[in-house]
Amino acid sequence: MNEEKIEELLRKAPRATAPEGLLRRLQGRYGCRKERCVRNRGLTRGRGFGAGCRHYLLGHFLLVPGGDWVQTSMLAELRRQNEALRAATQDMNELRTANQEYKRLLARSQELERLRKDNVDVQRLRREVAQIEGQLPELEKLKSQNQKLKAESLVSAGKTEAGVKPEEDLFAAEQARAERIKCVNNLKQIGLAARIWAGDNTDVFPFDFLSMTNELNTFVILKCPSDKGRSVTSWADVAAGNISYIMDAPGIKESEDPNTVFAECPIHHNFCMSDGSVQKLDEEGVRKHIKIVNGRKVFVP
Repeated sequence: MNEEKIEELLRKAPRATAPEGLLRRLQGRYGCRKERCVRNRGLTRGRGFGAGCRHYLLGHFLLVPGGDWVQTSMLAELRRQNEALRAATQDMNELRTANQEYKRLLARSQELERLRKDNVDVQRLRREVAQIEGQLPELEKLKSQNQKLKAESLVSAGKTEAGVKPEEDLFAAEQARAERIKCVNNLKQIGLAARIWAGDNTDVFPFDFLSMTNELNTFVILKCPSDKGRSVTSWADVAAGNISYIMDAPGIKESEDPNTVFAECPIHHNFCMSDGSVQKLDEEGVRKHIKIVNGRKVFVP
């Protein structure tokens, strides 16, 4: 509020009129003579309201356009309050800006912490895959010994190899387990890459796998190890859709339900959620937990 605004408000205030005959009564009471007033002004200021004369009284009033008399102390107080309001407004704007910056940095810090935890998860899965792959030669040896023992047992029992069920093969079961763990690892990396991409693109997930070439680093993880009918050898294969995984929620916003399925493996029924987690389900689990909500697949615990 500036001085012009204050004066405008004062002009709009009701006109104050002095009581009839006030000036005459004051002059009669104090018997004022200007020269004497000037000479004795310092001596008469301490004797209460009106101490002195009309010249002294007029020194404490301000004549504004329109004829209204306003005390100068009131105007000074209004000016002081106006300056205080200006300073408070400036401080409030600075605090508001600082608060917004703090919230932005806090959200970014929380997102980086989540990404760090996801990365730790991915590294753990990689170690498990490497450990299982290191055991494969030993499993191959065990497989040969197992087949030899089965053959000897079948010969002695007069049976044929055709009577043996595939699920009874220990090596096949371990191989399938290793491939599924590697598939989960692939989906974990896909989910992490998608969230990093969203962090650089207004919190919106990518619309296709090809958009994440910088975040995925390699096209190899877009092929499930159990998918024997595909061969992903370049990004051109990715562009042609020759990949194992399905993107169920392209362009989803990071603020949506974290249980929304972003990508899935149709071979193993592994589902990558928009929060980066991966759910491993069997066919019964798919029917029980995967629902369609607003046109999107959602994992319902």
